Amino acid sequence: MRTYFITGASGTIGSNVVKALLEKNDGVIAATRHPEKSAALFGDKVESVSFDYDDASTFDHALEGDGIFLLGPPLYSDLFNLLVPFVDFLVSNKYSGRIVYLSAYGMDEMEELPFHRQMEDKLKASALDWTIVRPGFFMQNFGNYERENIEERNMLFSPAGNGKTPFVSAVDVGSAVAELLVDLNRSKEIHILTGAVPYSYFDIAEILSDITGKKIVYPNPNDETYRKVLKESGAPDMIADYMLPVYRLIKNGIVEETHQGVQELTGNKPEELRVVLERDFG
Repeated sequence: MRTYFITGASGTIGSNVVKALLEKNDGVIAATRHPEKSAALFGDKVESVSFDYDDASTFDHALEGDGIFLLGPPLYSDLFNLLVPFVDFLVSNKYSGRIVYLSAYGMDEMEELPFHRQMEDKLKASALDWTIVRPGFFMQNFGNYERENIEERNMLFSPAGNGKTPFVSAVDVGSAVAELLVDLNRSKEIHILTGAVPYSYFDIAEILSDITGKKIVYPNPNDETYRKVLKESGAPDMIADYMLPVYRLIKNGIVEETHQGVQELTGNKPEELRVVLERDFG
C-alpha cells in the first residue's frame, strides 16, 4: 500500500483529497497544524501528524510519503516565501515522490499576487517530480465564507461585477488531486479544474433564492464599496487588498472559460453548482 502526505488535511480541499485516497485504500499521513482536527475527521484511518510550514522540525514526516499534496493557507499573500523552506527541504533530501501543488486558475497572470506563479516556476526549475493543478473558484466558498450574508442578510457581497466563472466543487478537486498522486504516468503536467457551466453572481443569487425560499440579491458592489464595508466590519485592510484582484479575474472575464480537467482525470462529470448549493443550504 502506498502512503501520501497531505498538507491541510482537515481543510476543505485537503479533507477531500484524504477522502478520495481512502476510497482507493491508500494510506494517508494527514498533516496539519492541529492534528486533533484530522483525527476527529478520520480517526484511525489516517496517521495524523503535526505540520507547520514555519517549523522545519515538522518536515521529516513528509519523506515517508510516496507523494505529497502541497497546499498553502488561504488569504496568505506571502505564500511563496512561506512554502520555500519546505520545498527546499524536499530538494535537499532528494525527495523522489510525486508532488501535486494546488495553484489557482487565472492567478498565473496576476501581477498583484504573484505567489502561485513564483511557486510554479520554482517547482518547474527543480529536480522534483511536480504536477500542478489550477482549480477555479470553489463552489463550497458560498457555504464557507458567504453563509452569514446569505442566511442573515439575504445577499451575496462580492465585487465580481457581471462576470461569469465555472465554479468547481472541492469534491472534484480532491478526486482529481488523488488521481494525480497515484498515477505514476502523470508527471510535470498542469491541469485546470473547473465546473461545466460558467455562472455570474446574479445567476447564483437566483439559484440561492430558489433553494432557500428567500429573495437573495446581489448588489454588485464596486471596489470602493467592498473595501469600505470590509473595513467597517473590522476586517484588516489586507483582506480587501487580497480579494479585490482575485475577484477581478471574474469581473474581467479572465476565468470564464470551462476546462475538461475534472472529467479527464476522474472519469466523471463535474458536480453541478446547484447540487452543491442544495447540499450546503437546502
